[in-house]
Amino acid sequence: MMNMKQFHVKSRGDLLRDLWTGFVIALLSIPLSMGYAQVAGLPPQYGLYGSFLPILIFSLFTSSPRLVFGVDAAPAAIVSTLLPHLGIEPGSADAVSMMSVITALVAIWLFIFYLIRGGRFAKFVSEPVLGGCVTGIAAIVILTQIPRLFGGVSTSGRAPVLIAHLIGQFKNFNLLSCVLGVSTVAFILICRKYFKMSLSVIVMAFAIAGSMIFDLKSHGVEMVSAIAPGTPNITAFYHVDFSHIAPHMEALLIDTLAVALVIAAETLVSTNEIGRKYGDEIDNQRELLAYAGGNFMAALCWSSPVIGSLSRTNRANKLGVTSQWMSVAACVTMGLFLFFASPLLNYFPVPVLTGIVIASLSTILEISVATHLWKIDRPSFFIFIAAFLAEMLGLAEGVLVGVVLSFAAFTMRASSQPGYFLGCMEGHDGFFDLSQTPHARPIEQTILYQFNGPLFFATVGDFERDIFHVIKPDTNLIIVTGVASVDLFAAERLRDLYKKLRKRDILFFMAGHAAAVNQHLMAYGAAELIYNGAVRQRLTQALIAGGLTPPYPLEPDESEWGVRGNAAIESFYWAYGEEAEARLGDLSRRLVNDILSGGDMDWNDLNLSEMEVAGEFWNHEDEKEFFSLLEMTVAISDPDERKKHEKSLRAMTRELLEHRIQLERQLMKIGDMGALQDFERFRMKRDAELLNRYPDAAGILRRQQQWYMDALYKEDAELAGLIQNMTKDSRRIYKIRRDFFINIKKRA
Repeated sequence: MMNMKQFHVKSRGDLLRDLWTGFVIALLSIPLSMGYAQVAGLPPQYGLYGSFLPILIFSLFTSSPRLVFGVDAAPAAIVSTLLPHLGIEPGSADAVSMMSVITALVAIWLFIFYLIRGGRFAKFVSEPVLGGCVTGIAAIVILTQIPRLFGGVSTSGRAPVLIAHLIGQFKNFNLLSCVLGVSTVAFILICRKYFKMSLSVIVMAFAIAGSMIFDLKSHGVEMVSAIAPGTPNITAFYHVDFSHIAPHMEALLIDTLAVALVIAAETLVSTNEIGRKYGDEIDNQRELLAYAGGNFMAALCWSSPVIGSLSRTNRANKLGVTSQWMSVAACVTMGLFLFFASPLLNYFPVPVLTGIVIASLSTILEISVATHLWKIDRPSFFIFIAAFLAEMLGLAEGVLVGVVLSFAAFTMRASSQPGYFLGCMEGHDGFFDLSQTPHARPIEQTILYQFNGPLFFATVGDFERDIFHVIKPDTNLIIVTGVASVDLFAAERLRDLYKKLRKRDILFFMAGHAAAVNQHLMAYGAAELIYNGAVRQRLTQALIAGGLTPPYPLEPDESEWGVRGNAAIESFYWAYGEEAEARLGDLSRRLVNDILSGGDMDWNDLNLSEMEVAGEFWNHEDEKEFFSLLEMTVAISDPDERKKHEKSLRAMTRELLEHRIQLERQLMKIGDMGALQDFERFRMKRDAELLNRYPDAAGILRRQQQWYMDALYKEDAELAGLIQNMTKDSRRIYKIRRDFFINIKKRA
């Protein structure tokens, strides 16, 4: 599994940049690794050990050229709760021994995930789950560290315990410590916006220098505990006394499983996101092996479990990293630091170290993700909050809760998969959603039902209800298309549905689905549908089997105005759905407001605005519909504003009329008289809507339209006469159709 592709560089310049990035990442890891080690309940030097050899082992197995591995917040926060439960004092020699065992068990679990090909399950950890968990973990660690900012001591536990402990620590308040800690956080957060360099390294250097010069320790500021030069003794692990561990083994196995799940889920999701962003090919199985190898080495180094670091990975990518030579350089740099510079850390103030950790954690708080989900996807937002609260209240359970909720949300969405009915439009090929296409009509005596989703125990009831709800006395053909899959329960219900419909002399077909659906029908006892020819490869084949060929006979148009469907307009409404009307309305209001405020009617700007609003779904008919909306907007504008800007509105109206004349001439030139007539009918419908909603403004609109007709007669009498005749025909057709449907309703 050792593939050296992650070490490939395209040029000597890339290699040098990767080595420099590794050097920077190592310096950045010094304060962070020390801080997270203290979070985990270890002396700070063991955080440095975890960012030394483990990252080298990881780099040999990973498939990601960009991921930074090492000691980080999530596993440190989780394991911090384990030591007190085992009756072990954080920071003690027993804590170091127990942590090595914990990390080794985590590595074993990760290796088991590799053996059972657990990388396949990473896709079930969604962005809301990961975001909620990461934010919860970051918030927990920040709560544990805040007391250290002002001279207190930290503890571990759930959010309520941490808040109570924080309040109690104010008795140990030291003003100088507080100034150092808070100013560190503020300095890094403010300057981060303007500088790309590693501010934490600069802050650490100045803090050490200041401590040496001003003897901050004598003023009550706590310093990092003494760190002896040298690297960890990896052979000492074999001398660990396991006798006092055996009684806790069952609890340890469960707790370390949770840690391993967090490491696998968080790092796999992050790695794949980064891989997609930069075009890297990620092998999830190799990643799990790399995580296991890195944690085995971390256990030998007496470190807490190691994981992919989001904050440091983002930093490395900003520096342009292209290969894992970064990790090699980081390992070498950390080794040199441990041998030659670690005694300097004895002058490192703990409040400054804590401030660096808190500032780093603030970058992974996914507040923007939560805000975005609240606006566009409330179920995912609540999954985010649930994962966040689970982390705040229990840490290890956060990912499990999030994954369970993601499955629940998926099942709920799949079970409420909306089916819809299809119809046709005169003069156009294809089939259209009747609920989204105002001018499409059903085929006579036929039900076409599109169901784009899995048909299983949770959806088949709605599926049947939808169909039986629209069956009419004269229905003789039902075709279902688009079913993605079926389970045993759904197959049985389909077989029963087929038999019920046959007894009512209604033909039933399934069409347009994958061949695997037929295999499921055969396997689940619904082979009768296959044998009797009730499945067809395409919808048109099912229609032919039901005795229908194009042009299909459509049910009468029951709309008041009988406007013929236009494919371009339908595409616009199909693309934007309920937003289509709002987009056009916003554009018209924006233009009117601009003119009322003293602007000019610029048709080039208007065309650009139209394309911005409608994209490629735009043509002359759409533009005529927009001008109808624009006329209405002018008519219903505030009377005071109208009076104030009457001259501008009159000028605008004249330009509108001239532009409409040009559009209608273009439609005549291309010979699309049907589209021209449809627009006149559409305009009549708009007039009626305006009369009902804004009676006073309807008079204004009529005057505008009369101005238009007068102007049109002067410009093009033939076109004006044609439009008037169309309007008369439309009114006559409307009256005939209205009377027809009134009589039908009376007879019914």
